[in-house]
Formats: sequence, structure tokens, C-alpha cells
Amino acid sequence: MSRLVKIVTTFGAICLVTGCGNPTTSGAAELARSATRGTEAYICNFGYDDQPGTTLTTLDLGSRPLRAAISAGGRAVAGGPVEGGPTLGRSVSTGSLPSAVAATPNGRLLLVTDQGNDQLAVVDTATDAVISHILVGVEPDAVAVSPNGKTALVANVDDDTVTPIDLTTLRAGHPIPVGSRPDAVAIGGPDGTTALVADLEGNAVTPVDLSTGTAGTPIPVGMEPEALAISPDGTTALVADFGSDAVTPIDLATLHPGAPIPVGTGPTGLAVTASGPGGVSADPTAWVTTGMDLVPLNLTVLRVGVPVTVGHLAEAVAVTNDGATAWVAGQDATVTPVDLTTGTTGTSVYVGGRPEAILIPPPRR
Repeated sequence: MSRLVKIVTTFGAICLVTGCGNPTTSGAAELARSATRGTEAYICNFGYDDQPGTTLTTLDLGSRPLRAAISAGGRAVAGGPVEGGPTLGRSVSTGSLPSAVAATPNGRLLLVTDQGNDQLAVVDTATDAVISHILVGVEPDAVAVSPNGKTALVANVDDDTVTPIDLTTLRAGHPIPVGSRPDAVAIGGPDGTTALVADLEGNAVTPVDLSTGTAGTPIPVGMEPEALAISPDGTTALVADFGSDAVTPIDLATLHPGAPIPVGTGPTGLAVTASGPGGVSADPTAWVTTGMDLVPLNLTVLRVGVPVTVGHLAEAVAVTNDGATAWVAGQDATVTPVDLTTGTTGTSVYVGGRPEAILIPPPRR
């Protein structure tokens, strides 16, 4: 959840369950190809207090080789690439104030939390059509999917609950009480059924057993936990503590926190890769957005590397499926590519609507 105050409203049209922005036949074919390649990025256009957003913006990262686009300072505009840039595509209407997005492991579905409508929108990545709206709790602000793809968990920031979603039936279960102001969630653990929920005002993370639907004892972390991620091997959770300028690791086998790792001012987003920049290092790496920087955190030795200055106040980050490029969503309505091998940034892409989250789903299969 952004540090800016959000006034939640139901202003804004809601699309019908099966009639949301259907593309043309040729457009649908291209969307399906991008989904299969895993080269489509989705940005939540949350908007502003007086102009709430209602859409996801798509960015086709496969329209041109991205490394060349960064080197050339490529730009993206709606309708096609310019000067070697990726294609900024159509918008997908989901609902009022889209704040977070997650994908199923097979890349077939996107799940979008719409704060202004207290709902979860389900998007088919082959067509970018909304196929369902599911009512959840008050002001849903985060969503995660279990490793087996059967369950999603939605964090409802304004009623201190999480809502489980059965992804085979697309139905919500009973809400589970957690801590104060839950604003991030991740799922992992030895059997893939342990959810961790960041309690923004509780300075803690609440574990939830998805097999029983029960919350456990809160785990103390730093101040204002803002984002969560699971290490590539599934053994460690990482908590971005916005108010403490640190990342706290949590052992998912014992649910014990480790020592906080200073990363820089106000971390807001996390993404993980199985190896370091461009595969040069064999060590898994977390990429942390802090202020106007992207900070690498080596997960083997828990050591921070050299920050990359993005030049925009960062909100969230996603890494391409080949691990070569990070895309940083900025609060100034842009997304900026960062070449993780060279540590250089490309030209920012204007997407509008103050992006709140960015996701690059796995290839559709």
C-alpha cells in the first residue's frame, strides 16, 4: 500500500463479467502469443484520490529485443514500438482502484484486487478479458497464489482479514482475522500451504495455515512491513519494512525472523530471481525498490550490492522471466527498465494512472 493517502470510492464503471474490453480477432491472437511467451507485463493503474483508476495497462516486452531497446534508449507508445522500444498496449478494465495483481503458476489467470469495489477481478491472459468478479473484504490491497495454483489469498486492509479463494470454482471462502492493516501477502513453506500476511500497523507478519484456514502467532519484524516475497527455493520469506529501511528474512520452516538487513530508504517492492544479474552469479537475488533506487540483495550471504538509480520514486518491481531485466513502477505514472547485467536503466515508459503494482506472469501453458 502506498504511503500516499488513498480515498476509497466506488466511483468508476465496472465491466460485465464476460464483456470487459474484448480484443479484435487479430489482437486476441497476439495477446495469446505474448502470454505463451511470458513477455507481457501488467501494470495496475491505481490512480489518484480525485481520479481513481480502473484499469490494467499491458506492455508487450517481446515486441523487440529488450536489451537492444534499453541500449538504444527505446521509447514505447500505444500502438507500436518507437526507436526499438516495447509495445505499450491496450488497457483492461477490472474495477475501481486496482491495487495488486498476481498470476497462477500456469500463467493462465491474473487476479486483480479492486479496492474501490471490495472485489477480486479474474482475467484470462489469452484474451485479457475479465471472466469473473469475486466479492472479498473491505479494501483488498494484496493477493498471492499458492504454488499448486489451487488457492489465492486476498489481504483486506480495512477490515483486518484475509479471504481465501478457491481457484477451481472461483469462489471466496470465509474471511480469516489477522493483524492490523494487512497490506501484503505471500505463500510458500515446506508444503506450500503457509501464507504470510504483512500487518502494516502491527509491525508483524501473521502466518496463516491454508490447510486449516487458521492464523498463527504474529512474527515481529520491522516497522510498517510493506511488501513480501518468497525466495526461489521456497525456504525463506522476505519482508520489506518501509518504516525501518530494511528487509527482514523469515525462516519458513521455523517461522522465526532473522536479523534485519538495511537496504535503503523506504523499501516498497520486492522481486526475486534464481541467480544474480544475467546469470553471472549463481546466488539467488532479491531486487528491492527503495526511494529512487533498485537495490540487489544476495540471498546466499544476505549482503546488499550496488544500488541502481532509477530516477523515479519507486513503488513496485517485476523481473522478466529470463531474469535479465527489471521493470520498476514509479509513482510518477511511469515504468522504467533496468538491465540487471549492466546495471543501466532504459528510457521510462509513461503508463498513466500512478502505477501501484507491476507483474510479468510466467509463460502460459
